[in-house]
Amino acid sequence: MSLFLVAAIACAHETRAADPPGPDGQSVESVSPPATSRFLPDPVELVRRLKANQKQLEERRKDYICEFIEETRTLDSKGAVKKTETKGYELFFDSGYPIARQVSKAGKPLDEHEAQKEGQRVDEEIKKDRELAEKHAKQDENPDEVRIDHILHATVMKNGRYETYRGREMLVYDFEPNSQFQPHSRAESLANKLVGTVWIDAQDIEVARLEARIIDDYRVVGGLLASVKKGSDLIVEQERVNGEVWLPSLLDFSLDARFMLFKSVHERILDHFSSYRKFRVETIIKPAEQ
Repeated sequence: MSLFLVAAIACAHETRAADPPGPDGQSVESVSPPATSRFLPDPVELVRRLKANQKQLEERRKDYICEFIEETRTLDSKGAVKKTETKGYELFFDSGYPIARQVSKAGKPLDEHEAQKEGQRVDEEIKKDRELAEKHAKQDENPDEVRIDHILHATVMKNGRYETYRGREMLVYDFEPNSQFQPHSRAESLANKLVGTVWIDAQDIEVARLEARIIDDYRVVGGLLASVKKGSDLIVEQERVNGEVWLPSLLDFSLDARFMLFKSVHERILDHFSSYRKFRVETIIKPAEQ
């Protein structure tokens, strides 16, 4: 995944008012605390637990394949939709990196020529990702990948409270840039420009929903390749799959950016993930019965 795509995905979503609706129209209902104050975990410890869980999640998600539909809406300067493009993908992991193989366009399967060309592109991407995996073999993570725990590590969490979301109890915090934080990578620099709200499942300590918005322009590759403007925003939602792992269900972000100092892009992109299934299954060989 390119740095710019990572940057675009991580450009945050404007913090919403109480009871924000989910993509299915379901609202986030506040839970009234009892007369005495309820216990809220220390935000620093909570982020530490989230990061530990994230590492376990990344190992488990490699065993899954899913489908997702990506809808790209090109907007004019006033935010009105000029054009809508829909593509279907199959998502899997190789060498720890996500690989998206396009399988349809405008609701129709790719033709033979398009499928062959896409197969060649995917093969090349897998080759590059395996080279990156070797390069980063001695590192805990890719320094250019913006992750949820990066965002929470580079920001200050405040206004902790309990709410319910989709029938589960959540720890909810607002976050804003930490002025004392010193970024050591491009991913951390971007994360330190975000404000928003995060919903954390109180039982599993996994992020169920994150809304954020970038509050300052962010330049990629010195601003020559792209500049992502403040106000670009994001919603990420995750759901529990097979009772063992939290995986993305929705990615909704609006992008206001400029490429190569000339071309401006105004888009809203929605990715809906579904049909999660395992594609690597451990086989246990038992001795034959006598």
